[in-house]
Amino acid sequence: MRRLRLKRRYHKTSYRASGNVRGWMKTLPFELTEDQQKAIGEIESDLSGEYASRRMIVGDVGSGKTMVILASVVLMHPYRSILMAPTTILAAQLYEEAQKFLSNLRIALVTNVTKKGSLEEYDFIIGTHALLHRPLPEAGLVMVDEQHRFGTAQRHALTKLTENDTSPHYLQFSATPIPRTQAMIDSAHIDVSLIVQTPFTKNIDTRIMVKSDFPRLLEHIRSEIAQHHQVLIVYPLVEQRGYWEKNFENVYVTHGKDKEKEAVLMAFRESGNILLATTVVEVGISLPRLSTVVIVGSERMGRSTRPHLRGRGCRAGLQGYCYLYTQKNGINLRLE
Repeated sequence: MRRLRLKRRYHKTSYRASGNVRGWMKTLPFELTEDQQKAIGEIESDLSGEYASRRMIVGDVGSGKTMVILASVVLMHPYRSILMAPTTILAAQLYEEAQKFLSNLRIALVTNVTKKGSLEEYDFIIGTHALLHRPLPEAGLVMVDEQHRFGTAQRHALTKLTENDTSPHYLQFSATPIPRTQAMIDSAHIDVSLIVQTPFTKNIDTRIMVKSDFPRLLEHIRSEIAQHHQVLIVYPLVEQRGYWEKNFENVYVTHGKDKEKEAVLMAFRESGNILLATTVVEVGISLPRLSTVVIVGSERMGRSTRPHLRGRGCRAGLQGYCYLYTQKNGINLRLE
């Protein structure tokens, strides 16, 4: 690892941050957490240096990474910033937040349905993979949200946008860095900022449940729905949906191959009680009324998926519940 550290390459940049981020933070209707402020300070120091930044910001779902993204845009202004997100729904959500908190900037949203046209007039461009298929203007800062959802080549393509010989700064955001990124952090090829605190205390009661606990689980689900809270049930496959649709009202269903999944999630957010889904909901829409996440067959999921799904719940300070439902006999040590 020590030898690898010496192999880190530094690229000169002519983009220096000069935005008044302290003034912007004072205009916010809430105070940022210490961790958010520390991450912003580290990014400010990076963006004002002579070498292009390569930093990873790691923070759990709901830890407030969005505000760190927006602060980075403020720091970089008047240079342009570009952000790539993995889904249309997440890009649209970030776009909404940016419009709310960066009202003085011109912001564009680019998805696969956006009309082709020049993006030169915009200060901040937010988009999905569609950005890789558009001629993009020069930018001083390139960011990738949920970086573990993109391939190396895709992330690399975005940093090669500038046609001159100066490199843009590059920030990646993730709740669960992939092993390759973890190795780059360990060998100091990229710097890292950790956001451990959340803007409000997350209180999630996490339990392993087996078949005999099912009646108790049903009682809990009915009680949460009665309080106008929402329940997410994640299946490896969504074939087992009949039971829920027969016994409960306002049940929504979505899965990986569902072309309408974003419309389903939006409709569920407004008027659903139960959402049956596969792990497609691991990344994406904020669901403020979601209190309970039930992960069926959770022993079959990887280590980045479970925390992501668990983190979907209680985003707005509700008491949260995460039930890891397994039909395997005997306590699963990996789940414990």
